[in-house]
Amino acid sequence: MAHSADPGNLDGVTLERWKRNRAHTKNLEALETSFNVVSRSCKDSIRRGAEHEVAALTRTCALLLGATLEDRLMVIVSSPYFSEEAERRVMRESSILDRWKQVLIEAFAARYGTERAKVPGGLPYTAAAYFHGMNSVLDDWVKPLVTVRNSLAHGQWIVAFNEERSAANHDRTKIIKAMTLWHIQLQKNLLDHLARLIFDLMATRYAFERDFDKHWANLRAAQVRIEMGRSKEWEALLRRRQERGKKHRARNFQKAIKSGQVSLIYDV
Repeated sequence: MAHSADPGNLDGVTLERWKRNRAHTKNLEALETSFNVVSRSCKDSIRRGAEHEVAALTRTCALLLGATLEDRLMVIVSSPYFSEEAERRVMRESSILDRWKQVLIEAFAARYGTERAKVPGGLPYTAAAYFHGMNSVLDDWVKPLVTVRNSLAHGQWIVAFNEERSAANHDRTKIIKAMTLWHIQLQKNLLDHLARLIFDLMATRYAFERDFDKHWANLRAAQVRIEMGRSKEWEALLRRRQERGKKHRARNFQKAIKSGQVSLIYDV
């Protein structure tokens, strides 16, 4: 019997659109769960000062976040709020970044009744400002994440290579080595706000314009925290809390012994 999350034996069968959306949604949920599990393990390794574990788990989180980015795109373009013609145009783009950019063009064109070729120039002034802001997030945050995900997916966890695999890519290697769980979690938070804006753009009647400033403020707050670069302080805080917790548990254990709540039995 197939697992409830398994679409069944459909290998090679073209799925109806709603079934594809359901499958992409289940994939996304599984990736979100995996990210949460791995990030918790990474925090535990940070608390214990296990540097090799931290590096491995941090890169796993980055790989999962990159995969989440792709699945989130698929959920959007296969949803009932996105036309099938628009979905086909998005999927004709060759890269994940270009597909996200096409999603923006399609969504803004549909919402404001503008030809796709005239986005953003033909949009109302405020709508064009919304577009430029969201598009800048794709360039500044999605593009680097996709690049790192591609390197990690090709097994380049220590040394990244160029596209031809003929020479080391020192800039990309430096980015991979510098990644921290702090930055990755904030990137995820930032991209969650972007996804919410895109959903509102496609699916709501008033919420996009009404709530844009709130979502944008949250997105910018994540950007500012990333740029402040306080991952070392955050990791030190995790370790201090770990030590305080150990001392607190030890004190409570000694109190329990003295009060007779716990007895120590020794074999003679």
